[in-house]
Amino acid sequence: MKKGIRNSNIMAIAPTATISNIVGVSQSIEPTYQNLYVKSNLSGEFTVINPYLVHDLKARGLWDPVMVNDLKYYDGSVQQIERIPQDLKDLYATAFEVETKWIVEAASRRQKWIDQAQSLNLYIAGASGKKLDVTYRMAWFRGLKTTYYLRALAATSTEKSTINTGKLNAVSSVIDESLSAEPKPAPVPQACSIDNPDCEACQ
Repeated sequence: MKKGIRNSNIMAIAPTATISNIVGVSQSIEPTYQNLYVKSNLSGEFTVINPYLVHDLKARGLWDPVMVNDLKYYDGSVQQIERIPQDLKDLYATAFEVETKWIVEAASRRQKWIDQAQSLNLYIAGASGKKLDVTYRMAWFRGLKTTYYLRALAATSTEKSTINTGKLNAVSSVIDESLSAEPKPAPVPQACSIDNPDCEACQ
């Protein structure tokens, strides 16, 4: 280039989550969030399902209502569904099931060819102070300019159940008052310890 360019920075990569949902493709540089989940935006809530997983399950005769219920129960993960072959489990691992170091490694290979930065989301299932320190130090040593959101799984999740008789994890719609337990005293609040490396408030 003889005379240069007006803008010194011309390339950047974003996850494009909203756009990918509209056109039905993956989120650019990110692994699949979940194979089945509910997406919320200004238009409301809608279910997002991995069409490639559905195609492969249909090809092997495994796609049926029971499989749909299993995917709902396991939050879109296929790892705990026994009748799914191991090759499909490896192929359709979700973002929280892919080791974070490989996401950082892939981003470091791209960074060499990007003059700006990458909106790189990190997914850590069991986030701890030590694991976060190792992850971000690795991103720094590999030459990443920035990262984007850090996404972690909630410590607790709601129980999947339905009042429909005969369905997955069904429960009765009638409350048995004889089984009601006595109210328990509120737990004693714990004080924050500065020496605890896993304390989120001290990070």
